Amino acid sequence: MITSINMLSIDIRTIFLSYTIINVLNAFLIGFLYLQIRKEFPKSFLILLSFLFSSSGNTLLFFRDNLFEWVPIVGNTLVISSTVILLIGLEHFVNKRGIQIQNYILIAVFLFVQSYFTFIKPDISVRSFSISIVYILLSAQLIWLMLVRVPIKMRTITRGVGLIFCALFVIQFVRIFAINYRQQFGVTYFNLDNSEAIFLLSYEIILITLTYNISLMYNKSLIIDVKEREIKIIKLSIEKHQLELDLKNKELAFQALKIASFKEINKNIVNELENRLGSTSGVRNSDIHRMVLILKNLSWKPKIWKEFDDRFKEANSEFYLKLVTDYPILSTNEIRVACLLRKNHTTKEIAEILQRSFKTIENIRGLIRKKMNLQKGENLTTFLHSIE
Repeated sequence: MITSINMLSIDIRTIFLSYTIINVLNAFLIGFLYLQIRKEFPKSFLILLSFLFSSSGNTLLFFRDNLFEWVPIVGNTLVISSTVILLIGLEHFVNKRGIQIQNYILIAVFLFVQSYFTFIKPDISVRSFSISIVYILLSAQLIWLMLVRVPIKMRTITRGVGLIFCALFVIQFVRIFAINYRQQFGVTYFNLDNSEAIFLLSYEIILITLTYNISLMYNKSLIIDVKEREIKIIKLSIEKHQLELDLKNKELAFQALKIASFKEINKNIVNELENRLGSTSGVRNSDIHRMVLILKNLSWKPKIWKEFDDRFKEANSEFYLKLVTDYPILSTNEIRVACLLRKNHTTKEIAEILQRSFKTIENIRGLIRKKMNLQKGENLTTFLHSIE
């Protein structure tokens, strides 16, 4: 396979130029992304710094033949450092900080190997081999971070980046075999065989897909954050509404107690006056009788019931509207009984609140059941609770 590739003439310098241009363009794209997300993800600056290091390092590498001998060492070190910075930036993104001392040592060893096999014992194969080894070690860490260490709920948005580094991991292993196969000595990088051009083309694809997936990853995370905030706002709104509803229900219960209290006071006064009817003169009896009639038909009753109705409509606006809309044939008293049943009042309590007999409330309940077409065995209170 390598032999067939060598039969083709591929200009590595031209491919490396396109690779360098892609690096620079991707750095600009990541820079634009950073400007959009820096408030939500301030540590995304590390991602931008990584791409800046990579584009700077590859730019130096492109001009390696026209500059000093140490330039490729600096360029390769910048590129390797960019991967470590990317790892740190992605750790911040998934909120899984790790120890980096081993990577700092790795960079130092890499710098030593590159320097030794450039100045003391020049060997491009060893230098290329060291680059692949370092990429394998860093790719393994990135794969572990994005596919395993990452919280489970985030794996769907980090999987793409993790798979890209899986591809890079495999490519570097293949490159090591290619380096061992070619055994080229005394040549410069741009004079290597065509297999290196193939690897460069694969790096271009990886770089483009990496940039796309990082942008996609941050955008998906923003969408998830927005949805979570919306859910929190909705929950807070529901809680606030529930508190207001509870307050109105308490006011409603107080109003019902007030009605019952007025009824009890009125009943006591009437009983006391009726007890006195037989012990007073005829004129006094006539006056007392008239007072009893007045008390039994107090003018405040409609006012109190209007206030009760208004409070109930406020506290149960949707239910009240549904009730009068779906069952327009219900009378005012039947609606009141239905409302009180929905508030879990017993028949006895409703009789006291409405100043009606127990039997009267039972009859009203029967009328409500009939007008609502309830079947025998259906619970009226349960049915009223089901009306939303």
